[in-house]
Amino acid sequence: MTSEYDVIIIGGGAAGFSALVKISELPNGRKIALVNSGPLGGTCVNVGCVPSKHLIEIAKKIHLFKKYNDVYWRGEPILSISRILSDIRALRDRLRKLKYEDVVEYYDVDLYRGKAFFRDAQTLEIIGEDRKIIKGKKYIIATGSSPQIPKIKGIDEIPYVTSDTIWEIEADFNSILIIGGGAIGIEFAQSLNRLGIETYVVDILERIIPSTEPEISAKLAYTLRREGVKLFLGSSIVKLSKKGNEIEATINLKNGNRRIVNPDIILLAAGRKPNTNNLNLDKVGVSINRNGYIIVDEFLRTSNPNIYAAGDVTSTWKPANLETISAREGSIAALNIIKGNKYEVRHDTVPVTIFTDPELSFVGKREENVVREIGSCMCRLVDFKLLAKAKLIDEEEGAAKLIFDPRNRRMVGAHIYAYNSSEYITQAAIMIEKGYTIEDIINSISVFPSAAEIIKLAAQTFIRNIGRMPCCVE
Repeated sequence: MTSEYDVIIIGGGAAGFSALVKISELPNGRKIALVNSGPLGGTCVNVGCVPSKHLIEIAKKIHLFKKYNDVYWRGEPILSISRILSDIRALRDRLRKLKYEDVVEYYDVDLYRGKAFFRDAQTLEIIGEDRKIIKGKKYIIATGSSPQIPKIKGIDEIPYVTSDTIWEIEADFNSILIIGGGAIGIEFAQSLNRLGIETYVVDILERIIPSTEPEISAKLAYTLRREGVKLFLGSSIVKLSKKGNEIEATINLKNGNRRIVNPDIILLAAGRKPNTNNLNLDKVGVSINRNGYIIVDEFLRTSNPNIYAAGDVTSTWKPANLETISAREGSIAALNIIKGNKYEVRHDTVPVTIFTDPELSFVGKREENVVREIGSCMCRLVDFKLLAKAKLIDEEEGAAKLIFDPRNRRMVGAHIYAYNSSEYITQAAIMIEKGYTIEDIINSISVFPSAAEIIKLAAQTFIRNIGRMPCCVE
């Protein structure tokens, strides 16, 4: 007998779980099914934020140990990357159970484990641990994304890992080549380098993290190089090969020369692609774009009015693929399915953080965007070392750049490379959302001493020489 549901959610990651919770919380209970292939929780808890940020925190503590070693005590840490990865897997498994497996049991939802594909507009077939045919009145597709495998000569002939699979390594290694200088690649690069792994990064772009301001990404690149990361920007991998037990990577450098490196591990971090293959979307009238993303309108409705999509799999503009965005889209899709199409998706003031050390956070527009739109920009860059807090915590590295619309003096962008910037970039996002002017920011009262003061300090540069002022004025 075929089970029938009011809503079927395909995908058990951030978007799918957010939709599940939102529908369950609404009155007039609906019958819900969740279909998931692989571990519950999707990218974030299994292979993304949870393991990567734990790795970053371990590396940061080791880095601080080394920094103060000669000052306060003697000795060297004994490091084993395989032990670290084992501990990270254990933490990941605990959080998956707490935040996803236990949660799905709490709500009145039928869970099916397996791959799903549409047989027709109302019927879904599941193949895997569960083999089942179910029917739904409405659907939410939240199947997420997976690592993109770049087209490089010889890549199929050598072993490699992705940001999804690196966590399963069980042996120690001494060197790594990371292909990709985006957020994922750079977070891994700094962390692994701090743990004593010789680290190379190759990216075809001229600078890392192009989503932020050039001055900010340049400061991060300087930090990485000073710590020992070997960055090859404006460069590409010519070929990969295996010479005996050694991996050989040939790099075409920016200056036209070539360099050969022999890493123990190749990590692919060259972007992600949407998981839309094998769903039979053409059978149900769901359109995708040239890159495979599901085309949705402002309500997250696909070209089939009974099917919605949310998260990494959608065509919506995103400043980055974030768990917070996926969760928000899952919630909006659920609300629109139940209440009608009333809630629009918008991501232009979503804050983003790359968890390097210092952290790089940004929200809103870049200077070049504003100049392109209106022909001019009011911008200020201030060094973090000018804050009293920087001296107190011995963390002087970093800078903030604020971007204002010269027509109304309202802030439209903030880019901060500084200590704990993830903790106050939301403050900047709210200021942009609420239309704060330079004067509004200056007249707001910040906590002293705090890293968040850098936002007010940057605004004060419009009215005075901040190098010649006491700790607090306004």
